[in-house]
Amino acid sequence: MSELTTAEDTVNALVVEIRVLEGTYNELSARQNLLERAMLEGRAALDAIGGLSGQSSGEVLTQVGGGIMLRSSPPETDRVLVSIGANVVVEKARDEAVAILEERGREIEKTLVSLVSQRNEIAQRLNSDRDVLNNFMARNQQG
Repeated sequence: MSELTTAEDTVNALVVEIRVLEGTYNELSARQNLLERAMLEGRAALDAIGGLSGQSSGEVLTQVGGGIMLRSSPPETDRVLVSIGANVVVEKARDEAVAILEERGREIEKTLVSLVSQRNEIAQRLNSDRDVLNNFMARNQQG
């Protein structure tokens, strides 16, 4: 009877650990997606500032949502508004804003690399635990 209890305890412990690891893996994946979107948004902002600063005249199309765009003249990009967090926006020179965006991009990239590493470690441990559980179950079914 004690062998059966030990086997059940082992299986239960592995199942609980697998569920926790799956939850952690999913959370890290969601964070990775969020960071990747933030990186893309930052790059798009850098591209927009760079593209608009080269504009001499003409018009630009501004999306307002729902597939609707408005024609307008290119905005001045000598000074831009930069969100610095906590719903605070400050006016900065274009070069300062570009430097801020580039630094944010580097920080996001560092965080993303660390997060992907953690996620890969969790995935390896998850696969290992699943293998152990499958092997354990196969042995118990045979014997």
